[in-house]
Amino acid sequence: MENEQWPVFYIHGFRGGDYTTEKMIDSALKFNNKKQYLKANINWRGKITYEGRWTDDLHPIIQVIFQNKWVGSNQISYWMSKLLFDLRTKHNFSTYDAIGHSLGAVALVLVNLKEKSHPYIPKLKKLVLIAGPFNGVIGLGDLPNVNRIKDNGRPAFMSPTYFRIFLGRNGISKDLKVLNIYGNVEDFSNSDKYISVTSVKSIGYILEPRVKEYIDYPVNGSNAEHSLLHDDSGILKMVNGFIYTKL
Repeated sequence: MENEQWPVFYIHGFRGGDYTTEKMIDSALKFNNKKQYLKANINWRGKITYEGRWTDDLHPIIQVIFQNKWVGSNQISYWMSKLLFDLRTKHNFSTYDAIGHSLGAVALVLVNLKEKSHPYIPKLKKLVLIAGPFNGVIGLGDLPNVNRIKDNGRPAFMSPTYFRIFLGRNGISKDLKVLNIYGNVEDFSNSDKYISVTSVKSIGYILEPRVKEYIDYPVNGSNAEHSLLHDDSGILKMVNGFIYTKL
């Protein structure tokens, strides 16, 4: 068990690509003084091909790229589970950490719900959620300042995806550590222009009572726009510290 590796996965969301997680991975490589990582490409049919290298250090980095940029969180979670199984048959690991942006963040929570019922699936230990639309996207099931979080943390309204996570909440890993990052551009919408603060923070109602550690990390101002969050230097520093230095 001492020699077992502990990989770290970086996952993009809707309309994302390698550019979504590029700066995060560059900063992680520098932080860990390494140069190589593995890229897992998943095509429209779910076929996985690999580029780069699975490194032999403690935390191999895996960048996950979906050829279908318009894929939803359910499909991402299915392909992510498939990828975890495939890599586990090739390498010796039973735990992993993951960083997900946008729908990639939602998909990682959906993957975690399956852990207890799939004993062979590796166990998620640290999870970074960046701008996850857990309870709707503005214009798609959410409107600015309509939904709200009650005093007890529960959202007033639940989207179908959120309700599904809520129903499956007992599947959440108890020893999971979660960092939930979200943006507010500080205009009338209380959002990162696409995802409302309420939508992102809603996940806390489900996760916080069940996981080992839960941290909300708000970012405000012009750098808090949805597609800028994954490149923000302050966020990169926070993510690297959370994933690679905290026990």
